[in-house]
Amino acid sequence: MDFFVITLSVIVGLAVFAFFYMRREMNRNVNYLNEEEFLKGMRKGQLIDIRKKDAYSEGHINGARHIPIVQLMRNYNRLRMDQPVYLVCPNGKMCRRASSMLVSKGFSQVYSLEGGIEAWTKPLKSKK
Repeated sequence: MDFFVITLSVIVGLAVFAFFYMRREMNRNVNYLNEEEFLKGMRKGQLIDIRKKDAYSEGHINGARHIPIVQLMRNYNRLRMDQPVYLVCPNGKMCRRASSMLVSKGFSQVYSLEGGIEAWTKPLKSKK
């Protein structure tokens, strides 16, 4: 019984460690920019909105290309590796996952809007 408890404790401890390690690694790959920094750079790169279609249609940053996160994960090769990538999501959290994936695929300049589209104060373009 003691061996089982010790073994289970070690396994749980390793799982918790792995969870926090992976979370830290994902956060290291995210370069969050505030609205002004994002605005300055986004025209020099690829502006990608990774939100769902309905959210994108309701309002998006002018010039943003819509590639939902699910499609981006499968079709990241649609992006140019020689240009910076500027990501927009609802609140900044989805960008963490997308940024980590892009960096792991060799993209070196990946930026995310801090706070996502919810933090954007400039006008939005809508598809109506």
